Amino acid sequence: MKSRFTGVVIGQIIGLVIVCMVSTFIALVSFGGIAGVAMASKSEQIFQYAAPLTCPNGTVKYEEYTASYNKPGEKNFNVTCVASDGTSTDITLASIGYSLLGFYLACLLPLCIPGGLLAIIVPLFFLRGRKVDSPSAIEIL
Repeated sequence: MKSRFTGVVIGQIIGLVIVCMVSTFIALVSFGGIAGVAMASKSEQIFQYAAPLTCPNGTVKYEEYTASYNKPGEKNFNVTCVASDGTSTDITLASIGYSLLGFYLACLLPLCIPGGLLAIIVPLFFLRGRKVDSPSAIEIL
């Protein structure tokens, strides 16, 4: 019984490692495209979700401007944190970082949690009762 239990536990660990590696790879490949499209289309709303982390003691000020060196011009944004005393700090990079982290977790967790549960539950079926040896065709004859 010990060797069977040990085998099941090792199977669960190996399954969890494989599920986490595959989930991490899929999330790394997919989150950049999803985050890029979301931040390009609705950047102000995305940065408002990251505001409690980037600017906990102030308000977030979002500015979008068009730099037109050539026609039609490029749109860019600037995110600043305005504190209660009136000072402002640039939090654009931190807002982008927290947003990317949120999108990565949004891509990783739906893959990793169900896969991890399967990796834990499936080897438990091998712990069920011992197999009953059925007589072979030679013994019956």
